[in-house]
Amino acid sequence: MQQKRRIVVGRLGLILLFCVTGCGPSGTSLTSDELQKKYPDKKYVRIDGVSLHYEQDGLGRPLVFLPGFLTSSYLWRNITPGLTYGNTIYSLDLMGSGLSEKPQNQLYSLETYVNQLSKFIDNFHLENPILGGHDIGAVVVALYTIRNPGKVRKLILMNVPLYPGYSAPGLSLLKTPLIGGVFTGDWFLKRTLQGGVLKPEAMPAATVNAYLKPYQDDPGARVALLKQVTELNLDPLLEKEVDPNLAKLSVPTLIVWGDGDPYVPLDFGRKLDAAIPNADFVVVLQTGHYEIEERPEEVRSVIKEFIDKQ
Repeated sequence: MQQKRRIVVGRLGLILLFCVTGCGPSGTSLTSDELQKKYPDKKYVRIDGVSLHYEQDGLGRPLVFLPGFLTSSYLWRNITPGLTYGNTIYSLDLMGSGLSEKPQNQLYSLETYVNQLSKFIDNFHLENPILGGHDIGAVVVALYTIRNPGKVRKLILMNVPLYPGYSAPGLSLLKTPLIGGVFTGDWFLKRTLQGGVLKPEAMPAATVNAYLKPYQDDPGARVALLKQVTELNLDPLLEKEVDPNLAKLSVPTLIVWGDGDPYVPLDFGRKLDAAIPNADFVVVLQTGHYEIEERPEEVRSVIKEFIDKQ
């Protein structure tokens, strides 16, 4: 029995050693030209030397959507069709995510993302846009709005980790020294995506594969993912700029949350609703972190009512 136990422990040690030394992400990210050749029908804009992918639909008032961790503009595919009347909708992939460039010589900080959003808005001459975001994307649009009072018409925040000191379980594993890179594999990313819904059928294999495909297509995507998680470092800017200024936000704000969000608890949404004076708080029942996937019609209806309201 003791011999068998030693064999099992030894094998586990070898597996861990193998993972530490050889299972981490590696590879060189696709360049801007390579991305354009790989996806010739996709739209790109170059900002500070980085090519960012975006989708554009509709005609009218500008509305910009940002996705969050592990997702992309694909997240909004069931939302935008019902909002295009009277609105031009831009769904932007963050650097390092989706079909955007995933450079390994850039800092994946909140500051970088806010600056890229600012230049995207300036480059397209988007006057007084509505900004919406999910997860980390919502942190980006919130900080941009705080820094640019009077330049944002309305704000939409969904499942947003907007308070210091919070870290989702998956992020904690990815940040673990030495072995964090092990968790950039498809098996872990798949579990993270599927763990964000209450109903498994809301995150079927086809949807998971669509979110994972950019990580499979780009040799350096997982290196960029690890940089994104380890370098984002939200707390300093949340403590310095966001938390102290939430009560000063005068822009009409819609807060949307799944009541069973396992990653960013509903209490965060309640706290945010209490902090922002001009906020509407909508809880989508029987959904998790990805209520957009679980109840897209309800989410779309809530957003449409909010953006149409004078």
